[in-house]
Amino acid sequence: MCYTLNITKEEQWRQLPWSKFDNQIRKIQERIYDASIRNDSRSVKSLQKVLIGLTPAKFIAVRRISQNNIGKRAVGVDGIVFLTPTQRIDLVHKLKIDGKADSIRKIFITKLNGIQIPLSIPTMQDSAKQFLLLMALEPEWEARFEPNSYGFRPGRSCQDAREAIYQTLKQKAKYVFNANIDSWFPTIAHKSLLDKLNTIPIFRKQIHSWLKAGITFEGVTTLSTGETPYGGPISPLLVNVALHGLEKHVRECLETWLNSGELPKGSVPSNRLIVRYADNFVIIYPYLEILERILKKVENWLFEIGLEISRHNSSIRHTLYNHNGNNVGFIFLGFYFSHKECGIGKTIWFTNKYKKVPLRYSLQQKPDKGTVQKHIDKVRDIVKRMEKRPQEELITLLKPIIRGLTNYYAFTDNAYTFQYCNERIFYRLMRYSCNRHKSKSKKWIITKYFRTFEGRKWIFKTPNHSSNLKLYSKRVWRNKYVKVKNRKSPYDGDTKYWSNRWKMIAYPK
Repeated sequence: MCYTLNITKEEQWRQLPWSKFDNQIRKIQERIYDASIRNDSRSVKSLQKVLIGLTPAKFIAVRRISQNNIGKRAVGVDGIVFLTPTQRIDLVHKLKIDGKADSIRKIFITKLNGIQIPLSIPTMQDSAKQFLLLMALEPEWEARFEPNSYGFRPGRSCQDAREAIYQTLKQKAKYVFNANIDSWFPTIAHKSLLDKLNTIPIFRKQIHSWLKAGITFEGVTTLSTGETPYGGPISPLLVNVALHGLEKHVRECLETWLNSGELPKGSVPSNRLIVRYADNFVIIYPYLEILERILKKVENWLFEIGLEISRHNSSIRHTLYNHNGNNVGFIFLGFYFSHKECGIGKTIWFTNKYKKVPLRYSLQQKPDKGTVQKHIDKVRDIVKRMEKRPQEELITLLKPIIRGLTNYYAFTDNAYTFQYCNERIFYRLMRYSCNRHKSKSKKWIITKYFRTFEGRKWIFKTPNHSSNLKLYSKRVWRNKYVKVKNRKSPYDGDTKYWSNRWKMIAYPK
């Protein structure tokens, strides 16, 4: 590709045709996807070699890595936080999948449950190489991945996993094994992962070099001890590749038991058995004895790739009754699922393909109490910390936090939860207002800080109406979400489906 030599590299970077680059790469990715659907491995590998050698692909990889790298915690051993346009173009020219890798900086991050997990940060150059390789490998595996895998995949989200569970449980109460994989990524066996990838030799060599790269922790570099690093752009794809085949393995076991006469006819459901999001998954089955047999098969399958189910965060529960002292229902991705028996004389009618079926109980999906309480504590700490700051700054800081929780739980039974959140945060905002004006009356404070906006009273708003803080909407949007179709992918070329998908979802206003 030729560029004008009379302009500087900074001007050259700003004048690049990004839309043209995206369209060119997307066409090749769609061809890789189609070839993978046809099991044409020769065409897949040939197109992947073409993609990683294209200059537009290298520009997109460098742009994605260099312009989205925020925060010093995401800096590798090279210490590079950002790149200038000149440095980006220089990186593009020397970017190549060559099978080499620099050492990885290791840090620890704390999850919501307080557990610290290791995170490995590659250098800027290695991050760009990983993203370049990701653009070539992802379309191939999107054509292979199982339909009920929703984590770290384009076009899929937590809401799709939630809706999949809802569709499975809405007709009948069942047993559920809610599982979490213990130390899921660091313990993945390298050989089994590379064998499952079954990719081009140079790709295999490059990925193997990242897996075996030296680890730098607090300035000290050591050789890799077999731990699989997690934190680069290609890590989520490798996770899904390692766990690919779990759903198929469970279904094959059930069909084998059915054909041998160990299971009664009709005991193998035609709908989804496993719903997985990264290292969290649920196995849903109506019979406890068969579910326990499935768990042994799953444990053996995971053991072969170096993984183990966490005993502390995994349990068998029933959605309608207590089982082994466990509470009714289960929590998955911050959603609480359970069945509730209908009152005397009350029946819910479910309409299937052929007729109306009476149900004696209803399925509830609510926000998890623990997640909501941590959210309230976070908002409370922010308001307390910002007591000396202007109202506009507080509103600007709280808006995305409150909007995030509202949108995440918009499609659940959220009325009582949002009412509770509104009450707790309203009292916290009142304390904020009173502490700022201790000599003023409450009537004066209410007039200054709270307004009526769009028909809702007690809106935390500035006197000049420049900014306002909407609290949680108590509307219930359940059954409004449209789950992604099982085998659909953004690389399948069906632009009509993906352009209309988000229009069909009734997002809260």
